[in-house]
Amino acid sequence: MEAERKAEIPSPKEQLIPAGSNLLKAVFLLFMLLASFYLTQRGVEYLEQYAINPWIKWTFIALAAIWNGVLMLGMGALAHDAVHKVLFRSLFWNEFWGGLLSALTLIPFHANRQFHLAHHSHAHQPGLDPENEMHNHSFLVAALAGPFIGLLVQYRLFARNVLRSNETRFSARAILDAVFVSAAGLIYFLLVPALGMSLHNTVIPMLLLFPAVFTWRALSDHYGIPPLSRELKNRAEISEADEEEWHRESIQRRQEISGWVVITHPWLEWLWSHVNYHEVHHKYPYLSHQYLPQVFEATRDQHPYLVVNGYWKSLLNLSRQKYYAEPEVLTGQERTKPQ
Repeated sequence: MEAERKAEIPSPKEQLIPAGSNLLKAVFLLFMLLASFYLTQRGVEYLEQYAINPWIKWTFIALAAIWNGVLMLGMGALAHDAVHKVLFRSLFWNEFWGGLLSALTLIPFHANRQFHLAHHSHAHQPGLDPENEMHNHSFLVAALAGPFIGLLVQYRLFARNVLRSNETRFSARAILDAVFVSAAGLIYFLLVPALGMSLHNTVIPMLLLFPAVFTWRALSDHYGIPPLSRELKNRAEISEADEEEWHRESIQRRQEISGWVVITHPWLEWLWSHVNYHEVHHKYPYLSHQYLPQVFEATRDQHPYLVVNGYWKSLLNLSRQKYYAEPEVLTGQERTKPQ
């Protein structure tokens, strides 16, 4: 049994990175987004031509914008693998696609890596986890303001890197982030209009509604779980992670609960690159997303997990809780019990 588990949980060097399928998905998502913009534009023109009630037109635009936000989030999930350097084995292609996909979700890639690696080192620890700023609020405030606070934090890190001009590694990352964000801006605000699609029907509604789509998923990562405490009491600035970093405190991390596992539809699981297995990712942060479902099945009797069926049910549960929940709040939650 132990040998079988080891086979299902490869080491960082043993895992197979699905570079081909990751590339196809990245291209597919970008193509689908542009195709969705085109169909949205044609749909709006049809509704305007036949003088149908304008509320129908704006409802159509809003629904299309939500779907486009779902596609954007798919890009962000792939960029998340790039943050962990498991999108491609090639560092160049990992950083290129990670930078572009991240920028298309409005996030500067290298600043996000600094933010995200610090989050992993201090996951759900009050005063240390950088996600505190986003979600350590009442449910309503976290839902409405969390995405904007998170965006502000990312660009604050980006600005700090710009100002560290005497430190080459940080200034170089700031330059790369600026290049990728500019490229995303050209795609959204020059290419889309050049292809005959109105920004007011496509890009702008998507950007306005994307925070709601982001919240719908992101609140189910860590919200409503008791705080954790580890030996490290000061936040460490981390700009890179290697095998040694991922194995630090790994035994303790795998016996803790800092996040949720959300059982969702297979198509959404694929589209969002298994980010719904968020707690599995925190226990094994070096793994490519393709391994997360099988690792969950292999370890659910070995490690503790909090499990919820669907994002809507998750949000309903979380709406009655605080970000750092009291331990007794979890008594009625579905959870795996290590044997």
